[in-house]
Amino acid sequence: MSIIRSTELPYHFLIFSPDCPTFLTALEEKIGLDFRAFRIKNSSPMKNFPIRLSKLSFLLAYFAILFHTAFAADEKPLVEDDFERTELGKGWTIQTGAWEIREGALHGAEIPEDNHSAAARRVVQTTDATYQMKFRLTEGAKAFHFGFDPARGELKKRGHLFSVIISPKGWRIMKHVDKDRPKEDPNEVLATASNSFETGKWYSLEVVTDGTSVTATIDGFAPLKAEHPTFGVKKPTLVYRVIGDGVDIDDISVKSNAAE
Repeated sequence: MSIIRSTELPYHFLIFSPDCPTFLTALEEKIGLDFRAFRIKNSSPMKNFPIRLSKLSFLLAYFAILFHTAFAADEKPLVEDDFERTELGKGWTIQTGAWEIREGALHGAEIPEDNHSAAARRVVQTTDATYQMKFRLTEGAKAFHFGFDPARGELKKRGHLFSVIISPKGWRIMKHVDKDRPKEDPNEVLATASNSFETGKWYSLEVVTDGTSVTATIDGFAPLKAEHPTFGVKKPTLVYRVIGDGVDIDDISVKSNAAE
């Protein structure tokens, strides 16, 4: 008699089978786990174990594991965009500035007459998620913002939620001002670092939101971490803003981390 116990899956389970070794080999190949550490050879009756699964239950457990693993493996990102096209297309809205696709990347730049940073949004609702992209500061770029707005009705606030802000001489995570109460709830820098960013060089940015906390990582730099009570709300769009003459953005990916 063999016993499998696994804590690497999202739930604990015990499986008993007289033909377990052959099954284990197939199962390991299917789901990519090594159960050798969990196998216990036991030919005596299972009087010390509270659960004994029939062959049918054993098969049901087997297929449940396979279906869960297949679902997890096939789970698609909420957003994937490599900008290999000519038009920005569905899901994107431009508020201010000049935004266009150039050589497989999205280029954003301010228009002086707007008297506002260049701003574009990609519609996708998230709460806890992992956001990845590449960015490149071009000549004349002063800052690149990636952040969020709160979904309508989530907060008694007017304005952005928070942003990761990158400039040639550093980067930071900022909680944005409530425009209706600027004195009581102003802009607040929650984390900052003085890393330098070269013009014309591609960098990879990853932002992970988890409840009221956010972690931002750029290539090999130490991550920035911040927390605020308002950060756990629903976020209806990705907000991209550019200050200066230009930033290139590419390979956007958004994956939900929300519990099922």
